[in-house]
Amino acid sequence: MKQFNTFLLAVISICSYQLSTAQTGTLCGGNKGPNLLGARGTFSAPFITNNTSAAACLQSGSNTYNPNGNVGNKLEGCSAPSGNIYPCSDYNYTDKSNGMQPEFTYSLLKIMGDASGSNCLHTPIWKAKDHTGGDGSYFMAVNGAPNQGYSPIFYQIKNIPVCTNATYEFSAWVINMMPAQPTTDDAAPNISFVVNGVTIGNSGPIPYDNQWHKVGGQFTATSEIVNLQVINATQIAGGNDLGLDDISINVCESRIVVDGPNVITEGNTVSPQFTITDNTQKNTWYKWELSSDGGITFNDITNGDQATFVNGQYKIGYEIDNVVNQMNGYTYRLVVSTSQSGLSNPDCIFFNDYTLRVASGGPLPIQLSSFDGTYSEGVATLKWQTSQELNNDRFELFRSFDGNNFELAATVAGAGTSYTTKNYSYQDRIASSANSVYYKLKQIDKNGKFSFSSVIKLSLSATTSSFQLFPNPVVNNFTASFTAPRTTTATLLIRNSNGQTVYSKSIDVVKGSNAIPVNNAPLTTGMYYVTIANDDFNFTGKLQKR
Repeated sequence: MKQFNTFLLAVISICSYQLSTAQTGTLCGGNKGPNLLGARGTFSAPFITNNTSAAACLQSGSNTYNPNGNVGNKLEGCSAPSGNIYPCSDYNYTDKSNGMQPEFTYSLLKIMGDASGSNCLHTPIWKAKDHTGGDGSYFMAVNGAPNQGYSPIFYQIKNIPVCTNATYEFSAWVINMMPAQPTTDDAAPNISFVVNGVTIGNSGPIPYDNQWHKVGGQFTATSEIVNLQVINATQIAGGNDLGLDDISINVCESRIVVDGPNVITEGNTVSPQFTITDNTQKNTWYKWELSSDGGITFNDITNGDQATFVNGQYKIGYEIDNVVNQMNGYTYRLVVSTSQSGLSNPDCIFFNDYTLRVASGGPLPIQLSSFDGTYSEGVATLKWQTSQELNNDRFELFRSFDGNNFELAATVAGAGTSYTTKNYSYQDRIASSANSVYYKLKQIDKNGKFSFSSVIKLSLSATTSSFQLFPNPVVNNFTASFTAPRTTTATLLIRNSNGQTVYSKSIDVVKGSNAIPVNNAPLTTGMYYVTIANDDFNFTGKLQKR
């Protein structure tokens, strides 16, 4: 677990500059992780919710600039952070008519004003709306006070866990809400972005063009916690009226490519080669891991060594001697990080896998189409489906209450050989004080050859709102596990790290614990956000595709 007592340490390797939309991704060489800030940086649910008590003239729906649900609830104050990635502001929040007339005030809005006019929050007219638009999120509208006599910090995110020595790309969008240029250019909004006391980006005077502008920079973390501050960089009282939206901090990832034969003949030796590419040349530490159960669990083969980058990359291989049939499906993983300690932190690593396919192993005895489950009132119902079976003797269903130690729960006879769809189910009565139960299937053919399914997780608590994705990282198929308050339908969405939807489908949800399989989604290597939502709940989790 990360320690949260390091505070306000200096950040090294600082580079600040304005970043245009076309340049996005160049800092990390195109390899970057998802936004660490998530919904906190986009001013969206569940961290920002609709303020139903706001003045009617701000959200009456009478015009395009005051739609229903136009105002978001306030941020907390910054004096007592309540956990990791804590967004706050010490400016004065307002949701009243003319509430932003005074300086040192802010609100969270979908629309301040447009071509039809401006809402009653401030007069004369200001124009701005949520940067992304159409996704139900908000932006932060600010009447900036001069940085003399007032706190210059109008927005802050505290306690962001990061990985020591890793390089991060930062970006945010800003807009000048004033429709016309005043008599002096000094009144233009001008804000800076500060990480642990060091400025990493500056907007410069924001033009009077009523357009969103992107500002960015990068930093290398010297501690496991950083604090991001957005500060007023001008002393002018008149003007300095701006919007802030879509704040993002993304780690610069290493790209790992593996090269090796697809099929190995028994008795031979194979040496898969891994190529690590990293523009920052920070992830010099590496270790090897092995899974002998189809990628369900991995154990360390080595403790950690260092490599040297040459022209932004290095190559490393692992020799596997005397391949035998029993090694069919063994998975060898190369893990890289910026430090030896980082190799043991799942948030600070990147990896890729090589899986042995032994020629004498023959075809897999079955094709498993799905494996999922539900839990209600002490009974876990497991269901699975096959599209084809070849000499299938039986299924063994394994249960675990910690995700590591599994025991045999049931044996279900297979269909032998079949070329039609077969459906199976088993009801497992649970008597445990644990919060969750895990299941996996072992399929065994008549010759003793076997394979494992992925692991699914069911919640045993009707009140939990946990959301899990298994396996994670994923090769092709995964399961989303969560608890729903009632039987209904929901939408499952998968978005890439740029926020683009790559997969969507409607799903049926039961009251209690659900495990929803997702098979063959069109994912390429990288990070994704998986969301399952309807009017009752909104779950989002991070998924890595190998």
